[in-house]
Amino acid sequence: QTLVAGDAWSDCSIPIIRAEPWTYSIFAGALVSVQLGFANLIVAIIVDRAVEARDADNEDVIQEKRAKKMEFTAKLRAVLEHVDQKGTGTVSAKHMKMGYDQDVTVRKMLNL
Repeated sequence: QTLVAGDAWSDCSIPIIRAEPWTYSIFAGALVSVQLGFANLIVAIIVDRAVEARDADNEDVIQEKRAKKMEFTAKLRAVLEHVDQKGTGTVSAKHMKMGYDQDVTVRKMLNL
């Protein structure tokens, strides 16, 4: 009884229940409410930790995607700078076609 309801619970409840049996429902309801409250608290903590772990994983995925985008952008910039033979900062369609036909790196980047 001590493990289920708490210390000295039976010292108070059993004499009352023996004297008035209908009070059993009150004590049982209180006991069930307390036990469900503790179970709810434990489940809430577990769920909160799971949500924190999921959020951390989502942040890692976002950072990984961002890093891949930055890497792709850097490669694309390098390829476009290579195609821009005059160094003007612009690339014409003619130069893109020439770069595509002549350079394997340009071809690989544009075939993605």
